[in-house]
Amino acid sequence: MPPALCQLCQPCRRRQPRRAAALAAGRRPLALTGLLVLASAALPWTLAAADRLELDDGRSLSGDFLPLPGVGADPLAVRNPDRSTPVVMVDDGLTRSFVPRRRVRTIVPSPPGVAEERIEVPQMVATAGRQITAIGGVLETTPFDEWGRRIFSVATASGRLDIVQGVTEITPRYTRLEGVQTERPVQMDMRIATSSIPRDQLSAVLDHLLDEDNPDARLRVVRLYLQAGRFADARGELDAILERFPDLEHLDEEQAGLARLAARHLLDEITRRATAGQHRLAMRLLEEFPSEGADGVTLEEVRERRDRYAEQIQRGRDIVADLGRRAKSLADGEQRAAAGRFVEELTGRLSFATLGRLATYERLAGRLPDDRAVAMAINGWLAGASAADDNLKTALSAMRVRDGIGEFLRSDSMPRRREIFEQLSREEAFDATTVAGIARQMAPPLAAPQPIGPGLYRIEAETMPGEGAVRCLVQLPPEYDPLDPRPAIVSLHASWSTPRNQIEWWAGLPDGDGPPGGQAMRHGCIVIAPAWAEPHQRAYGFTAREHAAVLASLRAACRHFAIDTDRVFLSGHSLGGDAAWDIALAHPDLWAGLVAVVPTAAKYVNHYWTNAENLPLYFVGGELDAGRLQANAMDLDRYLRRGFDATYVEYLGRGHEHFSDEILRIFAWMELRRRPAPPDTIDVVSMRPWDRFFWWLEADGLPRRTMLEPAHWPPDGSFRPLAIRGQRTAGDAFVIRTGSERTTVWLTPDLVDFREEITVSIDGRRVFRGVPRPDLWTMLEDLRLRADRQHPFWCGIDNDGPLKPGP
Repeated sequence: MPPALCQLCQPCRRRQPRRAAALAAGRRPLALTGLLVLASAALPWTLAAADRLELDDGRSLSGDFLPLPGVGADPLAVRNPDRSTPVVMVDDGLTRSFVPRRRVRTIVPSPPGVAEERIEVPQMVATAGRQITAIGGVLETTPFDEWGRRIFSVATASGRLDIVQGVTEITPRYTRLEGVQTERPVQMDMRIATSSIPRDQLSAVLDHLLDEDNPDARLRVVRLYLQAGRFADARGELDAILERFPDLEHLDEEQAGLARLAARHLLDEITRRATAGQHRLAMRLLEEFPSEGADGVTLEEVRERRDRYAEQIQRGRDIVADLGRRAKSLADGEQRAAAGRFVEELTGRLSFATLGRLATYERLAGRLPDDRAVAMAINGWLAGASAADDNLKTALSAMRVRDGIGEFLRSDSMPRRREIFEQLSREEAFDATTVAGIARQMAPPLAAPQPIGPGLYRIEAETMPGEGAVRCLVQLPPEYDPLDPRPAIVSLHASWSTPRNQIEWWAGLPDGDGPPGGQAMRHGCIVIAPAWAEPHQRAYGFTAREHAAVLASLRAACRHFAIDTDRVFLSGHSLGGDAAWDIALAHPDLWAGLVAVVPTAAKYVNHYWTNAENLPLYFVGGELDAGRLQANAMDLDRYLRRGFDATYVEYLGRGHEHFSDEILRIFAWMELRRRPAPPDTIDVVSMRPWDRFFWWLEADGLPRRTMLEPAHWPPDGSFRPLAIRGQRTAGDAFVIRTGSERTTVWLTPDLVDFREEITVSIDGRRVFRGVPRPDLWTMLEDLRLRADRQHPFWCGIDNDGPLKPGP
């Protein structure tokens, strides 16, 4: 059997003898260039091991690869994999990742002469006794001691089981844990990410294992950290070695190279923080940037970035000063007062994120009189640089429109909204383009409540009539700006978990009196954690109440906080993963992607798989999670075989866990995704009355014979879900088939040109032909109800033609 194929089989892997040490004592350390240079030639589809699979979304997966017919296929049974095999598995020793074959762009071989550092740890591994074939919920895990041992406690059918585990292998990517010989030995082989082991515990194990008087042994730790991308740790280890062994002069070049890598890594982190809107932190890190060891290119880039920040600060000051002078020079008293209020607002809210709104003003204002320059600044500030018109009367009207929109969105009274609408209708700037631009740029209509912790808020969301409000926790990232929409993660807790646990999984624990320091905070993401389930709920019910709890929490968060609705991800763990999977498929137009950790596919999920065609999917599971892969394999294979944007990651030797090991790769996946644009073709299914809204198509009164509510599950053999189809064909012709009592097509500039003629046909009957007209009442009500300020609907057309304009 080819070695690469055998390596992919977990049973075979366990039967193999322990690997020898990767590097013998006395070997000269690897040069840095040998570790960093990668070849870039494509390989054929063979059974040979490859270093990297590069996917069409920009990600890279490293490890041994093998084409398979599906996620549940036995690698040993695949004899002749070729290009017709639709799924690719990549085994990196920690996980098996499954992706669609058609999404693999190229294969990059391992660079010659570079071996991954593997440090073996002697342990008395259990060779007899109970063998673990499934792992349920993890109850407790103790820290590693200096011998690399810990107690791993899990729930079993017979109660709590305490397993003594020992570290037997450490690599840059994973650490291998096996059952240790005790009075009641347990055989198991588990992998955890080396990055998930706290630095002090890992150092204690390595210090105890390796001879501190042997520089070559200590250099193995340097290589381990270097290959793991932990450049600062590698540099610290190497500095300590050279201090103790000053005669190792041949390592001077490596020390300098590590210093350069550490400096570059720090600059990359500064870039990430700036991208996440954390400019004050980025400026402080640039000011404190250590020059020792950094190369000239890096230091020059640091200087340029510091200068760029200083330039932006000065630009902001100059803009405010110039506008203040121009506003005071206006002849008309009312205009002068209104412009003065605008300058006060600008002074308090101008930031690095909003400076770009004044780009047109900066470019053209010097050639304009004061009134036109002030108008250009106001319009740019309210609706974006592209809306920088120079009519002062219209600009001041737009300020009143902005205030009126905010009041409209805050009002729960229909009579009051009608009154506001009448007032807005008299404004010169009250048109669809201006309203849409203002809505996109304005601050959230509702003020944030008082925080209950650093950046942590509790809000309530009204759901269904007769149901109580849902409480929801929201964690904001550092330096949150209500005028700078941030990506968001809606995270659903498990039955054994809480919304606070979900906040901590994504955002980390509070750092003293400061905000948490986890990955969501590092990436500038808002985390939304609703209390979506009933107390002590043990099974997901697929109900309207559960859907409403999640969707209402998202809308409530959008009303209070600046959320980029094109970058909202739905996630969940265990029970919450079950719910997230179902809710994502039932409402695929809302999400930039789904992240489900140890979920189970059931009921509607099995029928709604076609709804995932335009929805990015990321699943995480454990190899020993009690048959969960078998339960999910049918649906995972449907996605993967058809080339959907789907990834399934399975951790070796792991069970039903939270898998915080995976969070870095999850964020790398999320960074590459935005909510897809509204598709020209909608081809989905529905089985519940509340699953009726998909992108630009809404169907009310779905045929009863095609509906099956959860209380009446399962369907009989003759049941068929409702197929909902909508297509935008050439010439802007919309052809819709739903069979429902009423179907509405919702139009936006993302979908049609409001200057061109369109036709709409619903269930075989043409209901409209002509040029659609924006309806401002529809737009404002949509902004209020759906709370998506980036993509409001401009008008709707149903079975009777255009919806009646106005309130």
